[in-house]
Order: sequence, then structure tokens, then C-alpha cells
Amino acid sequence: MTSGWLLLIIGILVTWLYSARSMRQELRRQQAEVDRLRKASGSLEDLLAVHGRRLDALMSAMHDAVMRVDRMGRVLAANPRARELFGMERGTELPQSMLVFYRDTDWNRAFSKALKALPEASSMPDIPLSGRILAPQLTPLGQEQALLLCVDMTELYKLEEQRRTFLSNLMHDLKTPLTSLLGYARSLDKFGDDPDFRKEAAQVIGDEAKRVNYLLEALLTLDQIEFSVRDPDAACDAAVVLQKVCDLLRPEAEKKFIELNCDIPNDFPALAIADSDMERLLVNVLENAVRHSPEHDRVDVYFTQQDDGALITVSDQGLGVPPKKLPRLTERFYRVDRSRKRGKGGHGLGLSIVKELAEWHGGKLELANRVEGGLEVRVELPFHVEEEGDKLS
Repeated sequence: MTSGWLLLIIGILVTWLYSARSMRQELRRQQAEVDRLRKASGSLEDLLAVHGRRLDALMSAMHDAVMRVDRMGRVLAANPRARELFGMERGTELPQSMLVFYRDTDWNRAFSKALKALPEASSMPDIPLSGRILAPQLTPLGQEQALLLCVDMTELYKLEEQRRTFLSNLMHDLKTPLTSLLGYARSLDKFGDDPDFRKEAAQVIGDEAKRVNYLLEALLTLDQIEFSVRDPDAACDAAVVLQKVCDLLRPEAEKKFIELNCDIPNDFPALAIADSDMERLLVNVLENAVRHSPEHDRVDVYFTQQDDGALITVSDQGLGVPPKKLPRLTERFYRVDRSRKRGKGGHGLGLSIVKELAEWHGGKLELANRVEGGLEVRVELPFHVEEEGDKLS
């Protein structure tokens, strides 16, 4: 009996010792696994931190505003452009809620909806901010973060607005003379026997046809500038072209008793522009000056030789242009006075043609109000440079 109990106790002790040993081994395995996981977690955190820094560096190199946000709508990081546009001071501590930087209720409601829709990418309403128009997009970045990319669409919106204005003005400028042509053509059926009416109708039809033709020629000029290839060998004698243009416009100036003072240069170097383009440029500038000068005044044209090109200056003695409107004078179809009668050349394309022609040939156009009154137009054009082969031949 005693030996049986002894054997039972010995068996229990052996079983307990074996179990204890197994438990210790399992604990050591578990501890090793915990240590491995802790090490892996640390490495993963380090890796995520490295990737985060790389991503922030990449964001800093982007021209558009970019922010890294979490699912709660907090800004975790922002590139310099985003900080500038959204008014984040240099010392601003992140993370901060997007509400701190942009307080539009409707937009933030759309932002919250887009965050809930992650990992699906979303586009949100435009953000008008600091004179710019931003188109924001939310893109998933892992499970808990996203990129808020705000593409600057300001210039695209301006181009679209200019396109709409261009088409609207073009339709108006074509509709007005065509309506007159149609009206007088129909009236000739009824009143064609009246010699006075026939004379009036012929005059109006001729004038309106000239207006349409003038407008189409201006549009064709702009189209040629935009799509043609510039001739690198183009050259013109500025004195000859200026004399031709002054002779062409002098009768128009004399109708208003305007003195057209053209300073014709002698032995002026050839300019790097074709004769036809130079003539278009000067005609548009001088016509604009004569048209907006009061009667019994003067328009001055003179050339100045600079280091690598010529400065062509045309000044009138009109009323000038309001300073706020001065930068817009070179926009297509823009008129300072919208109510001004649209006569010959009054299509708002003249100075835009001058600007595009000058820039197309490597020059530039500048506009300024004169202290004495009137507008001064300054056009810079480069001199024609002959190649060595041309000199030898």
C-alpha cells in the first residue's frame, strides 16, 4: 500500500516536472517571438518613418499644394506651396485639423465624405484661395492616411474665360455688320428706285463689308502667328517699311487734322522680322494711336538703336488708359470703352496682334501712360544677325 502511494506521488512529480519544463520551453519560445515581433515592429516603424520622410521630401519638390492627411481630416504634413496658400506659418505644429486652414463649411463637408469613402479616390469642389483656384483630389496612402493634392487651375480657368470672351466678341463683331448688310440688301428690293437710298445703301454695304474683311484679316494674322513657323533668316529695312506705313495712314490722320510725325532713321540696321510682319505691326500701332488721338493733335513715331535691337516708340496725345485697364489692352477683343462705336479697326485685336508678333520674333511690347497725357507704345525687336555663310557669299 505504501509503495503504491509512493509510486503515485513519484508519477505526479515526474508529470509536473515534465509539464513545468514544457511550459518553460513554451514561455521561452513565446518570449522569443515577442522579442522578434517587437524588433520587427520597430523596424517597420523606422521603415514607415523613412518612407514618410521620403514622401514629404517628394511633396516639397512639387509645385502644386500637397498635404498628407489622416482619416480624421488632420493635416500631418504639407509642402511649402500648401503652407503658403493655406496660411500655415513656418512654426505651425502639425497635425492640425483641415478646418483650421480652410473654413468653408460646404467644402469641409465634402472633405469628410471623401475621407469616409477611402480607399476610393475622390475629387472635391474647387477651392478659391489667395487669388488662385485649386482643384483638390484625395488619394489613399496606405490604410490610415491619404494625399490631398490641390492642382492649381487658375491659368486654365483664365484661358477658358478668355476663350468664351473671344467667341462671344467674335460673334458680336460679325453679327453687327452682317445684320446691316442683310437689312440694306432686303431694303434695296423696296426702295431700289430711290437714287439717294441706293447711294446710302452702297456706302453702308461697302463699309460693313470692309469691317468684316478687316476683322477676318486680323484673325488670320493671329492664326498665322500661332501656327506658322518663323523664318530665322527674315530681315527688313525698318526705314522703308516705316515710310510706307506713314504714307498709308497719313490721309486718315489728316481727316482729324493730326500731325503724323515719323522719324525715319538713316542707315538703321536690319531687323529680324519679315517686311510683311513689320508692316502689320506698325499699321496696328499707328492706327490705334490715330484713332484714339483728339483732333488737331500729334502722333510721334521714332526708332532708337539699342545694344542688340531696336526700340520703336509710338506716342499719342489722347486721354491715356486707366491704370487698372492698361495690362488688359493686349487681350484679344478687349476694349477700354465697351460702348465705343466699332468702326474700322475697332475690333480690339490691334495691340494683341502687335504683342504676339513682337514676341514671336523674339521681342516684346510695353505700354505706359505718358505724364503729358496719352499712351506710349514701346516695341523692342532684335537686329538681324547674318550667318558667316551669308557674309562670305
